Amino acid sequence: MLMAELRTAFIDSARRQLDLLQRSRCDGNWTVAAMRLKGLAASFQADELCDAAEAALNCAPGEPSVTRHIDAILNRLTASVR
Repeated sequence: MLMAELRTAFIDSARRQLDLLQRSRCDGNWTVAAMRLKGLAASFQADELCDAAEAALNCAPGEPSVTRHIDAILNRLTASVR
C-alpha cells in the first residue's frame, strides 16, 4: 500500500514538472523544471525518465519531441501503477 502511494506521488510530481516544461517561456524555467524532473527520477531510480530529463537539458527549450517522450514515459509508469 505504501509503495503504491509513493509511486503515485512520484508520478504526480513528475507530471507537475512536465507541465512546467510545457509552459516554459524562457531558458531558465525550462532548465529548472528539467533539473527537478531529473532529480525526482533519479531518486526513484526511474532511469528512462532520468535520461529523458537529461535530454531536455541538452536540447532547445520548448522542444516538443522531448515533452512528448516524457509524457509517454509517464503514461507507461501510470499504467504500471494501476
